[in-house]
Amino acid sequence: MKLGGLSVLERTLTAFSTHPRVARIVIVAGEDEVGRVREAVSRSDGHRSIPVDVVPGGETRSASVWNGLNALGEDFEVVLVHDAARPLVSPSLIDRIIEATIRTGAAVPGLPLSDTVKRVDARGIVRETIARAAAIDGETLPGLTAVQTPQGALLSSLRRAYAVYDFAASDPTDEASLIEAMGGSVEVVPGDPGNIKITRQEDIALAERLLTQPPAPQTPEHPNTEHPNTRHQSPIHYPEIRTGFGYDVHAFASPEAGRKLFLGGLEIPHDRGLEGHSDADVLLHAICDALLGALSLGDIGILFPNTDEAYRGISSLRLLEIVGARVTDAGWQTVNIDATVVAEAPKLMPHRIRMQEGIAFCLGIASDRVSVKATTSEKLGFVGRAEGMAAWAVATVRSN
Repeated sequence: MKLGGLSVLERTLTAFSTHPRVARIVIVAGEDEVGRVREAVSRSDGHRSIPVDVVPGGETRSASVWNGLNALGEDFEVVLVHDAARPLVSPSLIDRIIEATIRTGAAVPGLPLSDTVKRVDARGIVRETIARAAAIDGETLPGLTAVQTPQGALLSSLRRAYAVYDFAASDPTDEASLIEAMGGSVEVVPGDPGNIKITRQEDIALAERLLTQPPAPQTPEHPNTEHPNTRHQSPIHYPEIRTGFGYDVHAFASPEAGRKLFLGGLEIPHDRGLEGHSDADVLLHAICDALLGALSLGDIGILFPNTDEAYRGISSLRLLEIVGARVTDAGWQTVNIDATVVAEAPKLMPHRIRMQEGIAFCLGIASDRVSVKATTSEKLGFVGRAEGMAAWAVATVRSN
């Protein structure tokens, strides 16, 4: 299914691949889907800098997760298990799970249930009403909590839980159940009402609305995230909108220099490339500066100085990934990008759609939120004399 121009899987993948604390991703797919998923991942490889593996799953969720854990190796302390059908997971929720996992050993996001829950048989007849309160170890616990993903655990603990669980007696419904059965503690952190699971056709329409609409303002009576630990702590919050402007210019290198021309993350056929310390992608540099300018985070010259050899020849898509992560870390999200390239040659319009898709993927937004345009300078100035290229960009961002 498509959601804002990207498949649900691509959007979920983007949420984790652009998160600065995620080092590796394993996608577990049905055996008949592995090939298609690998093709989708390979088409997106240019927009990520972390490894992404695809492995076949098993007959049950727990068997599939076990296959994914085996693909990870031994180099990680914390593992997150996430439903690929939850494409709107936020960076802040990922952070909450990571921190709680480090603190407690395992963590899940949860939302208190306000509805009465009943168990119904195949004929639609109520067989049991689930009690809201229960006495456990002499303590009366009120309320019920609906659990989402990602679910976090120390990798060593989750593997140990798999080793001791009696799968012959029952199959666990989630990873937290395995930790609980072993006697481990699982912390519940505030979940996100927007972190919906795509299950039915109508869920796509809801996800589209959540993707394009700003978050509803919080009030003491109706906080966005109602949770026992935060119900009386959430302030009234109205999203703030900011706009940033970016400009960049690069001269053409001589044909003898053998530099390739990169624009919008694509290699464009041309007899000359642009001169620069990185790949000299004038379009992406302007977009980076627009995003940084919107939040007063400096500019690419400050973040990626041309005196640092680490950035020599680096892909500007990687620079855009880093800038996008900075925006996210600061508590903001990109709303849209509007950019214009000024050049006499080559013709850029045939590449416009692919540029927009690549930029959008890098920033984790829909491709229809990115506009790339091209024009000439009517033979005037340094651009008109084919001495170089220029680019302007405007970025709009919204506070979380």
